[in-house]
Amino acid sequence: MSTESFSETAKSQRSSSTDTAPTVTSRREHLARWVAAVLSDAGIHEQNAMQAIGNDAGFRKYYRVTTPQQTLVAVDAPPATEDTHAFVAIAKRWHAAGINVPQVFAVDYQQGFMLQEDLGDTPMQAVLNETTIDEYYPRLLTTLLSIQQQSPQELPPYDNKLMSFELSLYPEWFLQQWLGITPPDGLDELFTSLITAMQEQPQGTVHRDFHSRNLMLTPDGDIGVIDFQGALHGPLLYDAVSLLRDCYLSWPPAQIELWLSGFIGKHPVLAGHDPVQLQTWFDLAGAQRHLKCLGIFTRLWLRDGRPGYLKEIPRTLGYVVDVCRRYPQLSGHGQWLEQQVVPAVRARLEQVTQP
Repeated sequence: MSTESFSETAKSQRSSSTDTAPTVTSRREHLARWVAAVLSDAGIHEQNAMQAIGNDAGFRKYYRVTTPQQTLVAVDAPPATEDTHAFVAIAKRWHAAGINVPQVFAVDYQQGFMLQEDLGDTPMQAVLNETTIDEYYPRLLTTLLSIQQQSPQELPPYDNKLMSFELSLYPEWFLQQWLGITPPDGLDELFTSLITAMQEQPQGTVHRDFHSRNLMLTPDGDIGVIDFQGALHGPLLYDAVSLLRDCYLSWPPAQIELWLSGFIGKHPVLAGHDPVQLQTWFDLAGAQRHLKCLGIFTRLWLRDGRPGYLKEIPRTLGYVVDVCRRYPQLSGHGQWLEQQVVPAVRARLEQVTQP
């Protein structure tokens, strides 16, 4: 089954798409018909029904399609919320550079449908534990280094406007909507200090969601990278803190320091900077990310009815508290978190988990 035949099919499917996108309730049916047409034009006339797989914090849905030759993944990425153009463009560039991202065989941009390579069912989250971290984390950081060696010139900037919007999710959804707490004074100054740390550090290609759920252990034992359509030109330590202070896994601080030191030592840009400054950039980029994630996790529950991410809040909030303790400009917010927010989170989670 050649890539070329899929590509030609993609062109025909785009030209035959209707002007009206399928409704939410019928998207799976439309996707199934589109996949059947793509495979039929590629000379494959027998395939199993699509099997739902994976879990995504966005609006994308994934289905495994089994053909006589191989398995593929059909993706439903609604155009109103998902940027399929960015995914395909980045996938082509990174795949050509040797990064193990899913190869896209067919795409319908108007409907938001893709047929792509199957990297398997094993996110790194499922295999990372105390006995495997020494094997896998160096490989994950090597993968990150390969990504950061890609040119960021065609990527949008991770600019002040976007960073500010991400931080705004924290007071809006986490504090006000979920906890019912009025944001404290000084939040603007706190946000400014975090954004400044993001902007003043070396910039390059940033995956922007580089963690254990978006990294796959493929059936052949390689490291696969997914969910990269949000990649930007931004702070180089952002992905490192996303991985090492993962919202879904936690490790001893001393171990994180060793991994970070090894990564920096091999990095062609970061290696020349002062270690204390690098640690500060790392910590403050992490605070920006984790505040954003607190907002996202609670928005997923309150707006989208998805409670699964609530259990990650104590770990994510803990990262923020730890960083606040280390820096004078954050200490006031850290004390407020420990006194007001940590108990409120504990109480709210007890309410959510009660039968």
